[in-house]
Amino acid sequence: MEALDVLLVRWQRTGFSAAEVAEKFSACTLYVTCEPCKMCAAALSIIGLKEVYYGCANDKFGGCGSIMSLHSSSSEAHISIGNSGSKGFKCCGGITASEANSLC
Repeated sequence: MEALDVLLVRWQRTGFSAAEVAEKFSACTLYVTCEPCKMCAAALSIIGLKEVYYGCANDKFGGCGSIMSLHSSSSEAHISIGNSGSKGFKCCGGITASEANSLC
């Protein structure tokens, strides 16, 4: 989330409109060691990130399939929390999972 905050501030300082910022996020791919938690997955879905690749599953707080599937725009969780602004994103996990697990 820190990286996304840095991008958002940089793009706003450059003078990009909200639509231009949304367009830029829709072209971004995020690579992380551990599956995003439920809060981060919901935020990534709201900003409209294109895709996320992660190593190991987050068995306690996972928001991309382990506990909840907040990356899916049709997720029941989005409907139940009233998150109609969610766009969803492509998500792929388990990439070098054993190595990623040793880092988490």
